[in-house]
Amino acid sequence: MEDAANESSYFAWLYAEQVGLLYKNAPLAYAVTLVNGAILAFVLSEHVATPVLMAWYGALVSVTAIRAVFVRQYARVRPSPDAARWWNSVYVAGAAVAGSVWGAAAIVLFPGTAIAHQVFIAFVLAGMSAGSITVLAYRMEASLAFLFPMLLPLIFRYLTFGTPLHMAMGVMTSVFLVGMVISALNFNRAILTTLRLRLDKRELENEITRRNRAEEALLLEKTRLQTVLSSIGEGVAMVDANGSIEYLNSVAEKICGCSCYSAMRRGASEVFESFDLNQHERTSTAMEDCVLSAKQITKHTVVMNEGGNKRVIEELATPLYGPNRKLMGAVSILRDVTETIKKTEQLVYAAHHDALTGLPNRNLLNSRTLQAIARAQRRHESFALLFLDLDRFKEINDTLGHAAGDALLINVARRLADTVREEDTIARLGGDEFVVLLEGPTQANQVEAIVDKIHQTLHKPYLLGTQSVTVGVSIGASLFPLDGLDPESLLVHADAGMYRAKNR
Repeated sequence: MEDAANESSYFAWLYAEQVGLLYKNAPLAYAVTLVNGAILAFVLSEHVATPVLMAWYGALVSVTAIRAVFVRQYARVRPSPDAARWWNSVYVAGAAVAGSVWGAAAIVLFPGTAIAHQVFIAFVLAGMSAGSITVLAYRMEASLAFLFPMLLPLIFRYLTFGTPLHMAMGVMTSVFLVGMVISALNFNRAILTTLRLRLDKRELENEITRRNRAEEALLLEKTRLQTVLSSIGEGVAMVDANGSIEYLNSVAEKICGCSCYSAMRRGASEVFESFDLNQHERTSTAMEDCVLSAKQITKHTVVMNEGGNKRVIEELATPLYGPNRKLMGAVSILRDVTETIKKTEQLVYAAHHDALTGLPNRNLLNSRTLQAIARAQRRHESFALLFLDLDRFKEINDTLGHAAGDALLINVARRLADTVREEDTIARLGGDEFVVLLEGPTQANQVEAIVDKIHQTLHKPYLLGTQSVTVGVSIGASLFPLDGLDPESLLVHADAGMYRAKNR
């Protein structure tokens, strides 16, 4: 009877901790929701009626505000584990409504002809879906309640268009949804494992206290802990007070490329060949630092195993104490974050670069222009911004097809890269519009020379499949600080110059 009560208390604690994590991470998620919603509405303002945009964003703000009220109420009352199920139901309902509002964007805000804006909606929804994993996957029902209402309308919208491109995007979005569900499930399992480990560690310390921290009891509990750790999905290593390995679970063995048996009694730095993140210098492990400082240590290192494979490892080391608070060693949790870092870098790259040409997009151009302004102000120099628009691009795109148009844009990007200096920035704003940021001191006569060079380079024939075509280019220029003191003013001035050139 007592065992049944303990088991019930154990699962109630796990459940309450998961719900608590949902509410703890909610405020930042709600802020991101409102910002992303505002950005989406702004981008679509040229293609969607203002009342529709206001109604959609108003619904998003209203839902978020109501959810925020419940988050504040939860923090104020600090509910007991017995009330966790009710609070979980409230949160899941809020997530479902929020997901439905976002999903509605794929229906009511979806421009019928603006492909770039369609892709932008998909990009925002995909980003919100991916970001929701770390916020909602503490409870799978919360994650599913958000993901499905958000992405299913987008999938349906793509499939109803009937074109091969939209059908492919619908299938890809379906695959993405499945991937997000799997990621949420893996994250949920990892959280449960961590919570169970925390509870087991707490029970271990209580057991040692009840048995007067006897050496025999410590060894018994140590064996029990090792049994638990051997089954989790993260690497676990234990060292004694001298920093020598006492235990490695199977995941830790894969990380260091060494079996637990062969690692026993060897120094942690000998078993784990750790380097700093720049891979320049050898560094100590977190478990070694933990033994020296008797404090919990978190560290990111690059570990090279005996097979020569390099992995980025996040290590959390916690000191282990024996009788009379004597330091007995440390236990370290090792998590391979190599793929997570790669995915993060890919997302960051995608957020700042054009998907077709690989050139910087408007966001990165704005950032580099601000840097150029700051540098020019410090050095009392000038620099130039060129706004380029291809002539006859629409004609080529319509007659030869979108694939030929895309190939032409890629070729233009390459020619521009070969024409300007390596330190200059070439950005694509969308369609056939490009911007060149000429770094460093630049005078008007230098700008004219570069413009002439670009004209000559881009006017040479392009081979698109079996067709040879030529295009012209209209270019406008602006000089800092003569034509503007901020990126927007410089861009507007160069844009106006481009239209004057096109009219001529």
